[in-house]
Amino acid sequence: MNNLKKATLALLATGIAGLGIANAPAIAQTNGYYIYETYYYSDSSKTQEVGWEFQHCDRFADSYGQRTAYKTQYRIGFCQYGGGGGEY
Repeated sequence: MNNLKKATLALLATGIAGLGIANAPAIAQTNGYYIYETYYYSDSSKTQEVGWEFQHCDRFADSYGQRTAYKTQYRIGFCQYGGGGGEY
């Protein structure tokens, strides 16, 4: 095999391996789902909090106030289908 073919195969193998690593979170998510803590604000300045929500694996979310389009969301955990997982 000539050097050009070897180099091409090496680059191809590296690219395929990189795709597997890049898609790992998506594959993990098929066995469960992420949970979030969300803060809702009155407007786009996000200075006046008007609501809050905290998701859980084993029950409905805790929340208060109102939901708006202006929010900040933090991923706080991962729940596995069939049980297991939880807040980080």
